[in-house]
Amino acid sequence: MEGNQPINKFFVDSGGETTVVCPYCQVVKAVCVLKYRDRHELLKVKCVCGKIFTISLEFRRHYRKSTELEGSFECLPPAASGGRMRIVNLSLEGACFEVNGLHNLKEGARGTMVFTLDDRKKTVITKKMVIRNVTGKRIGCQFVEERAFEKELGFYLFL
Repeated sequence: MEGNQPINKFFVDSGGETTVVCPYCQVVKAVCVLKYRDRHELLKVKCVCGKIFTISLEFRRHYRKSTELEGSFECLPPAASGGRMRIVNLSLEGACFEVNGLHNLKEGARGTMVFTLDDRKKTVITKKMVIRNVTGKRIGCQFVEERAFEKELGFYLFL
């Protein structure tokens, strides 16, 4: 990378396209990137201005925001687990949270999470969820309710 430029993250739309902006000359180009869907490495891009820069592609359906939100969760039987959590990232469709100590959480467990946004109003959000992956103390979950899009959550994510 020239000049220690940061790695730029570009979100890919449902059609497999992203809009790449050169950090040197600000040239904008729409690019089809479907062939990179299953590749998780960084990509080097050469702009028409001749500069080379590094990008990463994000193929998620919804933007995911890094957070430090405190909250609690409770899983329904048979998991019957619960406790305090810290949400490390959040999107319109799910969250990744960390728990302290030992737990017996497993993929497929269902439950509810309650957390407070760090917005001006300290908005309290309650979501029904299903656990999609467990990696040590990190738990990935998907929201599973009819009202998946809440105005407050959407506004918070795109601040």
